[in-house]
Amino acid sequence: MSNRWKSSLGFILLFLFPVYCGAEDAATPPRVYQEVGALVEDLETIRGVLGIRAPRERSFRLSEAEPRQVFFQAQTLFRKCNSLAQEIAGLSRQVAAQAPDREIRPADVLEVVQASRQQLDYVRDALNIDTRADLPRLNRRSTPSDVMHDIIEAGYIINEMVHEQPDWASIYDRVKLMITYVGGLHPEATRYPELPAFECCKQPEDVYQSLLAAMEAARPLAESVDLPIVRIAPRKRAEGGASPSTVYDLTTTMVSDLAELTLRLEAEDTERPNYERPSRILPSHVYQLASVLQQMITAEGSNVGR
Repeated sequence: MSNRWKSSLGFILLFLFPVYCGAEDAATPPRVYQEVGALVEDLETIRGVLGIRAPRERSFRLSEAEPRQVFFQAQTLFRKCNSLAQEIAGLSRQVAAQAPDREIRPADVLEVVQASRQQLDYVRDALNIDTRADLPRLNRRSTPSDVMHDIIEAGYIINEMVHEQPDWASIYDRVKLMITYVGGLHPEATRYPELPAFECCKQPEDVYQSLLAAMEAARPLAESVDLPIVRIAPRKRAEGGASPSTVYDLTTTMVSDLAELTLRLEAEDTERPNYERPSRILPSHVYQLASVLQQMITAEGSNVGR
């Protein structure tokens, strides 16, 4: 496994343990979608018992998702479920597991989702909830994009229930890691551009949109090596815009995509850029890095086909 995958897993591989023992050929995207649907129903029951308000409405559509992208988003969901179990049931943080050292399959995603439901079982027991959601009817048209969409939606529900939220420092480090991946495609002498001027008062929504733009800029590069990159199309802006958790969830997908993309493009393993780290990291600092990331990807993408 390359250094870039080891490094990315250090950020996005989370705490889970195997609970799935079924036949792998039964783990299709519709089957995984079933499990996510039951998980969401369990979450809504827990939310009602706790008296927590529903998350802010945000409508978006996903397309072109692959099991690889869904897997890493499912790992983020697991961490959130584990955080909820720690807060409500006093459960310990679970042992981290490695991603399979092969192509990721729907069975791998199903395993993580089922492990997440087990975390919620501890929460239900602590709250004396004696009902567990049944699997909804199988929808054979469900795609990996449908699965990923509802995993993200489930994460939004948990965000309202847990006190521990992603901080801007962790998001900053993820964006810096992505810059490092892309830097391996550039000559050493001009590898990392200078930071743009600091712009005060940026909001999470500004960072989210800047990262989305960087993701779109990477599409020509991805197409040149036949790598699918998920498309995220917001339909309705949530009241107040994106939250730090929303930005963090986006970086989960981006880190895995850029790790795979730069691996296929045979990028060098490089040292991280020597940008001075702020003592207190604000959204505006992350916005600076996101701007650099977009600039570097755009410059590399302009060389495609030449």
